[in-house]
Amino acid sequence: MAVSIAGQLSALGSALVLGLAIGLLYDVFRVLRVRLPLPLLGGALDLLFWLLVTAALFLHALWTEGGVVRLYMVAAVFGGAVLYFRLL
Repeated sequence: MAVSIAGQLSALGSALVLGLAIGLLYDVFRVLRVRLPLPLLGGALDLLFWLLVTAALFLHALWTEGGVVRLYMVAAVFGGAVLYFRLL
């Protein structure tokens, strides 16, 4: 199986975008937690956030790399989230 540089750069870019989206989702859930002070909402939102993030990371790995989780992809997702929080 041949590995194309263009394919890997595309996957890296989509991982950065996924990290930005995860940062945005975190902010949306943070606003909900502050605006709606219900006692069990915090835990429910945390669970929902991590379920969504896990599903998104799994689907991203499945679509871009055929299910292979590569360390640089995880770093790119983390870098995208850090970039989101630094810029916004």
